Amino acid sequence: MRQIDGKYKTSGDVTKLDGTPIPEDEPLMLFRGQDKLLPELLEKYNELCKNAGSPQDQLDKVAQQIEKIKQWQAANPNRLKTPD
Repeated sequence: MRQIDGKYKTSGDVTKLDGTPIPEDEPLMLFRGQDKLLPELLEKYNELCKNAGSPQDQLDKVAQQIEKIKQWQAANPNRLKTPD
C-alpha cells in the first residue's frame, strides 16, 4: 500500500499512462473534483506551466481537466466543499 499524501492511499501501482512507474520515494498529492478551489488552482498552475515553457500538449491536458472539473462542479453543487 502506498500513501499518496496525508489523506489518501492506493493499493495499486502509480504510473504514467505509458506505464512508466512513479518512484515510491517521490511525493504525490491528490486533489478531488469536490474541492471548490481546484479550478482556480489548476488555472494558476497552467499559467505557470505556460510561463515555464511547457509543451502545448501539457497545457491542453490541464485545460481539458479544468473544463471537466468545472462541468462536474456545475452539475454537482451539493457535493462541493472547502478543503478540510
